[in-house]
Amino acid sequence: MNVLMIDSLPLFVAGVADALLKLDKDWKVWSAENPDDVYRVRDELIGDGIDAITLEWDDEAARVGWPEVLPSVFGAVPWLFVVRNGGRHAIADALLAGAAGVVERHATAEEFALALKQVASGAIYVPSRYRDEDEPCARTLSSVGERRLDRLTPRQLEVLRLLAEGKSNKQICRALNVAEGTIKNHLYALFRQIGVSNRTEAALWLARRISGEATRLPLPLPRAAFAGAD
Repeated sequence: MNVLMIDSLPLFVAGVADALLKLDKDWKVWSAENPDDVYRVRDELIGDGIDAITLEWDDEAARVGWPEVLPSVFGAVPWLFVVRNGGRHAIADALLAGAAGVVERHATAEEFALALKQVASGAIYVPSRYRDEDEPCARTLSSVGERRLDRLTPRQLEVLRLLAEGKSNKQICRALNVAEGTIKNHLYALFRQIGVSNRTEAALWLARRISGEATRLPLPLPRAAFAGAD
């Protein structure tokens, strides 16, 4: 399995690569610290490709704009935030940015391997201590996406509708008169419940089901799906 790790600490990448290789000799890890490195790796891997990407997530990563850079370079290759401390806000931020989930920086080699394999297979990965009891370690988009709208709570429906209307997080906060952290928690739970990884997918999920279940929904039909997450 080919993995690209974007991280400011080469020693951390080397340690993870060594640990993964001890689990399975077929693991191959490339390292990058900036967009120039990413383009170099892409050019070196012509015909081979990357299966999954890890991204050290901090203020610097946000400034560089990795959520925009990675799709432009590697298309639909899934990527994980690597964070010092997880939590529902970190997971929500990851999903809102388009990541396939979060793996914690202090995770074991087995956890890193599991997270990478899960997202490479099309699943969303969440560390075990942030999952509900009896919830599987990852949910595939196809299986969870078939849940009906009536599985959502009234507040999740409100958030989903406002999101589908093109509202930003701040606009949703004002509409519902709640804190932005609360909205992030709702989005985190909502994304997991319907099996999507970002705002656009959530809006499209709603659009596909609106005709069959519209009579159950108390809010107006959505207008647009593609708004930022500011």
